[in-house]
Parts: sequence; structure tokens; C-alpha cells
Amino acid sequence: MCFALLTVSSFAVLANCDRIKVNGEHNWFDVSYRVNSHAPLQGLAVDLANRVFAEVGIEVNYQAMVPWKRQFLQLETGDLDVIIAAFYNQQRGNKFVYSEAIGVEYSTAFIHKEHSDTYRGAESLVGKRGLQLLGSSFGDQFDSYAKQNLTISKMADLDRAIKLIALKRADYFLYATHGGRLKIAETEFADMLVDMQPSISKQQIFMVMSKSSSCLEHLDEINQAIRRHRDDF
Repeated sequence: MCFALLTVSSFAVLANCDRIKVNGEHNWFDVSYRVNSHAPLQGLAVDLANRVFAEVGIEVNYQAMVPWKRQFLQLETGDLDVIIAAFYNQQRGNKFVYSEAIGVEYSTAFIHKEHSDTYRGAESLVGKRGLQLLGSSFGDQFDSYAKQNLTISKMADLDRAIKLIALKRADYFLYATHGGRLKIAETEFADMLVDMQPSISKQQIFMVMSKSSSCLEHLDEINQAIRRHRDDF
């Protein structure tokens, strides 16, 4: 991955930062999620963000739940300062500022266990009915492959996607490996779904900041705090 971590000197900081507006994906189980639409954001990325911003001395203001794609629009307009956990792709990299990596995530295809013998990597997904969450990305390489070769419907609801695979109304669901295993284990379909190996992607996770955020003046401090705390992620 070729992109540079930007420093505050790259941008004109218009105001001091004493409070930072933060949001995150509500369906990324164990990393950044909500138990319902009115519940607070929680997960490993939330815990890390709280430690990082407390150390830097910035008050965190978590925003209400909005769709994932809209959060990136809010970053672009400056209505949101930070998304606490996201993968990199080139389109996002051109628009936003990335922190140092906070962690690593593998992603895979979750399938019905009765069909597990027919899946052996991304090529075996061709011709099958796939699902993924709205706004999700699995890296430029896989995203490009999927666009050219796979048939994937996009959904907003994680629980419904899992149910559709269990009921065989779709063939596979693309999602983070660890979080998917944890989420599925809590459902009535725990004995019906398995994850395909090998994984479809391995990606670093970053905090993503708006180029117009006044909190960019603290980017170096934020990165230093991330280095001190990311082993807990």
C-alpha cells in the first residue's frame, strides 16, 4: 500500500481543537458496533479511541448513528472529524487523512456449512450469489476483482445477511473474519455457517480524519498515542 501519513503542516488549521466529533461503523462486530440504532457505539476501536484522545487531551463527542457511506460524506464536508476505524482504499485515501494503523483485520466469505467443500478461495465465488454490507471495502485488489467477476448484493443489516446465508437464499457473505465468527456464534445459526479459507483479504485498520478538521493540529500526538496503545486492540 503506497500512501503517506500526512502531518498537520499539509493543511491550514482554522481553529483550535478542544472537542472532536467522532463516529464509526455500527455493524463491524467487536471493532465498532451498536446493539441497536439508539445504543452507544462500542467495541475495540471505541476503547482505543477513548484512550488516545484522553491522552492527547481532546474531549470526544460521539455522534448519533448514521449510515456508513454518509459518515464519509460528513468527513468530506467537515461535519465529522474522525471515523474511528476503517480500511484504506485509493478513493478514500485521496479524500481523507489516515492515522497510523491501529490494527489488522482479515476478511472472508461466510457460507453454509453444507457447501463448504465447494469453496476454495475467491475464484470459487464466481457465479454464486454474494452479499456484503453497504459501504464495505476489502481493499482495492479484491474490490476490483469483485466488481469485474462477482455478483454481490449490498445490504444494510448484518443480522439479515447472516439469516439469508443460513436459509440458502444467498451463497456467501463477505465480512471480517473474527467479528463474523463472534457475531454468528450469538445467533440461532451458529451451527449452520462457516467461514471460507483462505481469507479474501488482510487489511490494516486506521482512524480516518477530515481534511478540514481543526483537530489535525494534533495528528502527530494522536499517532504517538496510537503507537502506545494499539497493542491492546
